[in-house]
Amino acid sequence: MKNLIIPCALLITGVAQAQEDTTRTREQHALVMGLSAKEGAYARVQSGQHPENAPDTLTIRTRRKIYTILTRKVHFSADSDSIARELKLLRRERRNMFCWWAGVELGLDNFIAPNGGFELPEEAKFMELRTGRSRFFAINFMEQKIEFGSHHAGLFTGLGVEFRNYMLANNVTLAYDADSVYAAPLDEPTYTKNKLRQIGLRLPLLFEFNTARAALPTAEQIAAGDFTHSSFTRKHNFHLGFGVIGSWYFDTMHKVKYRSEGELVKERSKGDFHMLPYRLAGRVQLGYASVNLFAEYAFTPFFEDGKGPELMPVSVGITLVNFN
Repeated sequence: MKNLIIPCALLITGVAQAQEDTTRTREQHALVMGLSAKEGAYARVQSGQHPENAPDTLTIRTRRKIYTILTRKVHFSADSDSIARELKLLRRERRNMFCWWAGVELGLDNFIAPNGGFELPEEAKFMELRTGRSRFFAINFMEQKIEFGSHHAGLFTGLGVEFRNYMLANNVTLAYDADSVYAAPLDEPTYTKNKLRQIGLRLPLLFEFNTARAALPTAEQIAAGDFTHSSFTRKHNFHLGFGVIGSWYFDTMHKVKYRSEGELVKERSKGDFHMLPYRLAGRVQLGYASVNLFAEYAFTPFFEDGKGPELMPVSVGITLVNFN
């Protein structure tokens, strides 16, 4: 009789300490965690034939309490205002993605002579450039685009800051007076750097065209959650833009660098050298996918009228980084 009583007592004690829950929820899956004398600490997943929309549960059992956390899918019910807000955000995202201005640009500067070629006349020889080192750099940090019905065509403007470096090829020293800018050839010292620099603000006004399809979702697609903000892509998109850019230069400088008695010497002059403080240039840009190439031709001369040789600035380049 004792042999029968002892196992029964142990079984009753184990069941009491396990504190098994006799109630069953309608959950689809249940993660049950607890502590029993028989199993010690345990965690297991329970499942059964329950309604498809029943919630998943997380059950934590302690000595005196049972904590049950139910999770259920909540379907978004969009009203007209929320759909309109979402469409506005998507339209802005698409407009920004297919606008080719904001970013970092790098290019090369040069001059066009009055005859339309790169060969400068004798009186302008002192302005011949080392083309590979006459670099253009710009950071375009703001843009605003107006779409003509869709993203395929539009007009954009913006704002940027540009840095232009005109590296002179000849060993000359630049000077200017009230009437003109001029140069004197030098035998000594030999300049390792001889450049004019301009820093200015730039404002574009360009028409732009894109070929990629990027239709906005319908209200039903937004309500059903079938459209995401990553659905727009520039892949396989060909774009073309043309218009004008106005620039205003607030800083100009002439800088030379040479060696004297083994020491490196740098000299700077902050004069304007009769460089025109503004510029109006035509711009054409085109590209495919994320690549953007551009060319600019100035309609205004480099120097003020009658105070320097007649030179028209040109530049070509590429967008290194696009902010959109």
